[in-house]
Amino acid sequence: MSSSEGPEQIVRMANDIGNFFRAEPDRKVALDGISNHINKFWTRRMRQRILDYVAQGGNELDELPLAAMKQVVAAPTSAQPAATAAK
Repeated sequence: MSSSEGPEQIVRMANDIGNFFRAEPDRKVALDGISNHINKFWTRRMRQRILDYVAQGGNELDELPLAAMKQVVAAPTSAQPAATAAK
């Protein structure tokens, strides 16, 4: 995915994930599922692009993935500092 491309592809992908979780009756489970998928499987650059898109209004995102973006992080932080993780 080129950074010069418009947001259409990444928005479609987020909406597709939202459509998968739409059948989930528990809204919190659906939002967690969407954000967990994006945080786990999308690259840092993809996450930043969708967050930038949301910051500009996110007009083409469906309601469910748009709400889940509050839980998406551009760069996940490690639970442990690298120096202690190796011990």
